[in-house]
Amino acid sequence: MKTKQKIWANFSVKNAAATNEFYKRVGFTSNGYNKDLKLASFLFGEDDFVIHFFEEGSQIDEFLKPGSLTTSEIIFTLSADTEQQVNEFANKVKVAGGTILKEVRRDEAGYYGFAFADPDGHKFNVLLMDNM
Repeated sequence: MKTKQKIWANFSVKNAAATNEFYKRVGFTSNGYNKDLKLASFLFGEDDFVIHFFEEGSQIDEFLKPGSLTTSEIIFTLSADTEQQVNEFANKVKVAGGTILKEVRRDEAGYYGFAFADPDGHKFNVLLMDNM
């Protein structure tokens, strides 16, 4: 699947507002802060690699540290161009032996997608962000 945008990463944090202040003070460029989504986002490196910091209890936090995993777990997000592309990729993941963590649907933010783990447990989600 060729993605529409670059790949980015997501971290779980205790307090998105405090994280937002920390990275601003350290000198990173903000990619936005959304209090309602409990999200702080920053650009890293010359290619502006995006890292989102989702607060514990937010929409994505449950996938960042289910069960005994710690908050150091990362979930990478792949951006899709169409709903059909999301659906086809979900089927490929199932056929290839991946685990679907969150079935294909529209989430709380209105994004269409799903979350999965590869056979080693590395987590990804695939999103169509057509409401931006």
